[in-house]
Amino acid sequence: MIKKYKLKNGDTRYMFHSYIGIDPVTDKEVYRKRRGFKTKKEAEIAEARLINDFNKNGFPSQRKRSTFNDVYELWLESEYIDNVQESTLNKTMRDFKNHIVPSFDGMNIRGIKPDHCQSELNKWRDKLVNYRRIKNYAHRVFDYALRMDIIDSNPFDKVTAPKRIETIEESEFENFYSKEELNEFLEYVKEDLDLNWYTYFRLLAYSGARKSELLALKWSDIDFDTSTLNINKTLTRGLNNKIIVQPTKTVNGRRVIDMDYDSMKLIKQWKMYQAQFMLKLGFNTNTPDQHVFANTRNNFYSINVPNDRMRNVQKRNGLKQITVHGLRHTHCSILFSMGASIKDVQARLGHTDIQTTMNIYAHVTKEEKKDTADKFAKFMEN
Repeated sequence: MIKKYKLKNGDTRYMFHSYIGIDPVTDKEVYRKRRGFKTKKEAEIAEARLINDFNKNGFPSQRKRSTFNDVYELWLESEYIDNVQESTLNKTMRDFKNHIVPSFDGMNIRGIKPDHCQSELNKWRDKLVNYRRIKNYAHRVFDYALRMDIIDSNPFDKVTAPKRIETIEESEFENFYSKEELNEFLEYVKEDLDLNWYTYFRLLAYSGARKSELLALKWSDIDFDTSTLNINKTLTRGLNNKIIVQPTKTVNGRRVIDMDYDSMKLIKQWKMYQAQFMLKLGFNTNTPDQHVFANTRNNFYSINVPNDRMRNVQKRNGLKQITVHGLRHTHCSILFSMGASIKDVQARLGHTDIQTTMNIYAHVTKEEKKDTADKFAKFMEN
C-alpha cells in the first residue's frame, strides 16, 4: 500500500508497507517497508520490483545462498528502521555502506567464519576510532540471522575486540582552549567574521551547547526576561543527507541554560541587526519561528559551515587548532577550574552519561596537579 507523508520541512514523500507472505522457514509473516520516494510512481515501481524479487527468488531464508547483504536488508527493515530517528538511521546505513558491507559483500552468511570476522575487526581497529560501534552493528546482523534460524551460531561471539593503540598525535591532542586561548580566539572571530558568527561562537563558548543545538535555535527558544536558552532540538542530517530538525534524543539533552548579561546583550544586538539585514533581502524575521542563525536564503546553515569558519580563523591567525566541539569541552573544563560540581556541569551540558563529564574532569584535575607541583617547586626555590 502506497502512503503519502510529510517531512518536517513540509515536503511530500511516499512510502509503502507491503505484506509479502509467510516465510516457510521461520513461519513468520513478512512485511517490507520502503520510504523516501519523491513521487507515488517511484514508490509503486519499487514495490513492484520488490514483490517480483520475492516471487522469483523466494524468501531469503529459503535461498540456497543467503548473502550477508540479504540478511542485513532483512534486519534493517524488520527490526531497525522503525525504532530509531531518521538521523541515526542515516548514520547507521552509512556505516554499513562504507565499512561493514564491503567486508562481507556477496558472501554466503552461512559460510562466514570467526577468523574472517576477526580479520575484518582488526582492519576496522586500525583505521577507525569508533571501530567497536562498527563491530556491534555487524554482530546485530549475525544475531538476527541466528534468531531467524538462517545460521547456527554467531561468528562474532568468538572474536576478541583488539585494543586500539593510541598514536602519539592522538594522545597529545587536547581538544580545548585555556581561558586565555579562548579569549584570543573570540577576539579574532570578532575581527575576521561578521556579527552573526561572532554571536554564534560566543554562545557556543559561553553556553557549552552543541553546535547543532545552536544551529536549530529559534527566537522563541530565547527568553530575554530570564536570560536563558531553551535547548530542545538539534539540527542533523537525515536520509539522502537532507538537513532536518529533530528533538534532542534524551531527557538530559532537553535543558534550559542560564546565560550571562554580556552574552544576552550581544544576542539582542544580533537580533536587531538580523531583522534589518534580512529585510533588505525580502525576509521578515520578526516571528517566533525565525532561526536565530540563518543563511542569506533564510534557511538553516549546513552543519559543516561552523567547522569551516572556525578553521579559517585559526589558520589565518596561527591559533591552536581545536574543533567546534572543542569549544564545548573548553566550557566544561573552565567550569571545573572555577570549582563547579560534576552534577552541575553534567546538567548544564546535557550529558546523559556522567562518565562523559568525569572524563573531562579527570583531565582538568590532572592539569591542576601539575600546576600544584610547579607552584611547590617555585615556592621552595624562593
